[in-house]
Amino acid sequence: MRDSDALEQAATGERRSTENTVRGLKVWTTAARFVRDPIPVLRSLHEEHGSIVAFPNDGFRQSDPRLYVMAFGPQYNEQILTNIEVFRSRGFVPQGPLGSSHQIVRFGLISMNGEQHRLQRGLMMPAFHRRAVDGYRDAIAELTDQMVGSWKIGETRDISRDMRTLALDIASTVLFGYERHESNHHLGEMIEKWMCTCFSPGVWFFQWDLPGAPYRRLLRVAEQLEQEIRQMIDRRRREAADGDDVLSVLIRARDENNRAMTEEELIGEVSVLFTAAHETNTVALTWTLFLLSQHPKILADLVDELEGELRGEPPRVDQFDRLPLLERVIKESLRILPPVAWGTRAVDQPTQLGPYFLPKGSRVLYSQYVTHHLPEIYPSPRKFNPDRWLTLTPPPYAYIPFGGGPRLCIGYSFSMTLLRITLAIVLQRFQLSLAPEARIDRKYQVTIAPKYGMPMIVRPKGEVFRRVVPRGAIHDTVDLTDSSNSS
Repeated sequence: MRDSDALEQAATGERRSTENTVRGLKVWTTAARFVRDPIPVLRSLHEEHGSIVAFPNDGFRQSDPRLYVMAFGPQYNEQILTNIEVFRSRGFVPQGPLGSSHQIVRFGLISMNGEQHRLQRGLMMPAFHRRAVDGYRDAIAELTDQMVGSWKIGETRDISRDMRTLALDIASTVLFGYERHESNHHLGEMIEKWMCTCFSPGVWFFQWDLPGAPYRRLLRVAEQLEQEIRQMIDRRRREAADGDDVLSVLIRARDENNRAMTEEELIGEVSVLFTAAHETNTVALTWTLFLLSQHPKILADLVDELEGELRGEPPRVDQFDRLPLLERVIKESLRILPPVAWGTRAVDQPTQLGPYFLPKGSRVLYSQYVTHHLPEIYPSPRKFNPDRWLTLTPPPYAYIPFGGGPRLCIGYSFSMTLLRITLAIVLQRFQLSLAPEARIDRKYQVTIAPKYGMPMIVRPKGEVFRRVVPRGAIHDTVDLTDSSNSS
């Protein structure tokens, strides 16, 4: 297609959709609000404009035909997630200068496309096949047992921090065979610092490597992170390259042309896998335990199911199918508070999306959060109701906590195994009630996380449950009215 044709079609698309196009100062104010907290922005744009809204690039650069589009709902999700030749994955963080440490540590499978993505995913898949994931069961159970074994009745714990520590230990041990506790936490802290810096407004709006600038701090943190990961890979090669952890498998992996991963590819995969494995699982565990603390009837029914089938033991893989309420609880938690709220794609070929013609280079955002809260698919979407899954069969691409299409999250099976085992162990050992006067707000970096932690009191199992209603902005995300009688 000629450039003139593309411009004409782009202009036509804009004329057809003027009412759904955001222009002028509102482009900048919306962008600033989005960086601070994307959830209310996504929600308000959907309420105001419906299933698709566009931001012409002339808000940033005059006479540029490219569009920035936010598209909501299963129909657009399917088009964006399945047409991978048109909609190219971009990752979640700024790209960084060519050849920089930041570019290396951000460039894992999630940022790859085309033949490179196909080959890299093929190299990684053996470590995430069902049989391999089933083999991680004992390590997950042992680490969870160690965590709850340190808890004491009556103490108040930040469950968000505990779940982060646990997810970090599991990721370190299972994914990378890296059992040095202090080193685990040092690497985890470095990745958390890197991610916080990535999502600071100064980095998003001022990407210049100047003294004192947040962008320069980001590049320096990435250099330290790259060095730490290089040392980790070197240790694995020396100590146990024949191990069955994910990193050892990746080091040994060869494609059909006997090609191994490059050093830079290994570094990127370690960084992205480590980040995804402990960030997403941390918040999924934390929010699920919070939601159960607000719904005593659901919690009691779930504990009865777990004890009846498991009798205090961690679940075996063959028992997962005999724990249907546990499955529904996890599924509903990932619906109402999906760890990742949105994703983006770059347009590689001119295409039509709804009423808009998108020239090459346009950007498209889709949202797990908005999709999971569409009332026409999920009645009373802010209600935590695991039993909705007894009868509900949502349309394709209406439930996408792990993405969808050819790029479905490679760690899907691993995460679900971790969530099932960890929740089953914790809930059979203790009751967790929210601390009095707890304030539960959200923050967003890569994931939707509790802003001030999750203070919960450890109580003996079987004690009369005390529901404590939180203060804070969580009420605009989850409807907690009459939750004590929920079933």
